[in-house]
Amino acid sequence: MKRFLFAATMTMFALSLPLRAAGDAAKGKEMFAKKCVMCHAADGAGAPAMKKKFGDKLKPLGGADVQKAKDADLIKTFKEAVNHKLIAKSITDADMENLIAHVRTLK
Repeated sequence: MKRFLFAATMTMFALSLPLRAAGDAAKGKEMFAKKCVMCHAADGAGAPAMKKKFGDKLKPLGGADVQKAKDADLIKTFKEAVNHKLIAKSITDADMENLIAHVRTLK
């Protein structure tokens, strides 16, 4: 019985790991302020000029579409976006995890 409880506990722990952001949201907020605010606005809703330029393509970062996406999908989308190419080259994997952790706070 003890083995079963231990195995069940470890399984639940392992399944919950992907639900937690791996990055540091405070560090991500600092980076967001330096590299992202000009287009995405402080609240992630999108700067007015960018909303006008990109319309529905500019998803609010606190919106359901972004928030329900897996971290790996957000990273892929970020890296593949034409207007993110230069920024993506200067951001490490740890930086991306921090940015994602911050984006998760914009709900």
